[in-house]
Amino acid sequence: MQPLLMILAAQLLIASGNLLVKLLENDAPVFQLVLYRQLFATLLVLPFVWRLQGNLKLSPYYKVHLARALLIGLGNAIFMLAILHLPLATVTAVIYTSPLLLLVLSALFLHERIGYRRSVAGIIGFIGILLISQPTEFNLYIGLAFFGAMTSALNSLILKAYSTQEHPFSMLFWSNAFAMIFLIPATLYEGADFSLPVAQVGLTLGLFYIGMTYLIIHAYRRADASQMAPVEYTGLIFAALFGWWILDEELSLVMLIGIGLVIFSSILPSYSELKAKWKSRRS
Repeated sequence: MQPLLMILAAQLLIASGNLLVKLLENDAPVFQLVLYRQLFATLLVLPFVWRLQGNLKLSPYYKVHLARALLIGLGNAIFMLAILHLPLATVTAVIYTSPLLLLVLSALFLHERIGYRRSVAGIIGFIGILLISQPTEFNLYIGLAFFGAMTSALNSLILKAYSTQEHPFSMLFWSNAFAMIFLIPATLYEGADFSLPVAQVGLTLGLFYIGMTYLIIHAYRRADASQMAPVEYTGLIFAALFGWWILDEELSLVMLIGIGLVIFSSILPSYSELKAKWKSRRS
């Protein structure tokens, strides 16, 4: 039960952070926001990395971290821009295409087998996302959100390939630290004046980011990924409820059906394993 509550808390932090971004002005400087987020997150993680290593040695996988840093900086800025211009449930649903894209990328580059059940789950999840976003015509910001999902999937692919090579805190620190290389010039090019509300939201997002990462790492150390999958998609429920309750966004029956399909698609690949574990606990 404890790992499930950890994932639930992590999803609540993510949805709350997205809500804070949504409450900013539509023309809020996104690169400045992401810079504050990554800078605060880097400073918060620094003591843990220092204690872990005894000093601050450059990671031998710095090229990998540079690639991840570019994806983090660009992907987060695009995602923040989409949040500012789309309903919370819509942008969250589009971002949840990231696990589906990761399935395809893992099959192409890591030669992982997708299988029948995962393929069906991917199709069901995609239908659910279409029901939530209901794209009647091309929308630039839905396109940006999808591009953000792609950068997230590529980031996860790199993390998946190198996760056993380095401590999670070290990977977290160096990827965020290297992101400054791209974010500082991008913020200067953006040319926006200093904004206290943006800095405050950036600091809060940094705190949420570290908290979310800590909860997810420890949850996956205590339970199998298959058990966590259904709870990971509760962020979509939180986003829909926050949008309806706080932002007065629409929450239609079609959207609720779409949310149900997305959650079902996350359970389907692990259904047999979850069923077997449930039976073993009852016996």
